[in-house]
Amino acid sequence: METLTSAPGRRRTPVRWWNPPGTPEAAFAALYETYAAGLTRQAFLLCGGDARFAARAVERGFQRCWEEWPAVAADDDPPARVRAAVYGYALSPWHRLRPWGRPRPLLPALLALPPHRRGTVVLHDCAGVGLARTAAETEATEPAALARLLAARAALPAGMPPLPALAAAAPSRTRRPDAVRRAGERSTARRTRACLLLTAATLTAMTASVLSALR
Repeated sequence: METLTSAPGRRRTPVRWWNPPGTPEAAFAALYETYAAGLTRQAFLLCGGDARFAARAVERGFQRCWEEWPAVAADDDPPARVRAAVYGYALSPWHRLRPWGRPRPLLPALLALPPHRRGTVVLHDCAGVGLARTAAETEATEPAALARLLAARAALPAGMPPLPALAAAAPSRTRRPDAVRRAGERSTARRTRACLLLTAATLTAMTASVLSALR
């Protein structure tokens, strides 16, 4: 199948997505090494210039896809699935409330845009996704996506550099794919243990309550 690159600064050019032979870990690493840097630049814009949160959004997006890897590997467009996870995390409403503090935004005009407009303009103007695909990925009709795009462009300052230029200058350093994958596996294991402990505590409390009522 054909998919598209997301390099900033130019319209996307067709490349062929492949499912590399070998282990799922190798396929995940190939996907990560191909797309993580570009997604980090896009996330930098989505987060208003917060490089730390952008890196976190990209890692969390890939980790989520690793959790669902059989379905991701069988998807018609794995890169788009990863991108959706990254954008969803970066545009989450609790972005402004994260517990480790919020630095002064480097790109306040972008951060001031409503999330749906910010995601639309970055996806279309920076990632180079066409209007029809942008509408599909943002769960909007084409007229609604176009309205969001035009409103976002109009709200940005006239002297602001083009988004592809900002993305090209954004930090794009990423960790090794195996480090990201293993960190995700540890996080999943911790959540699983917490759920099991909570379930056990709930069952214990319910059992004690029933036994007390029968006395």
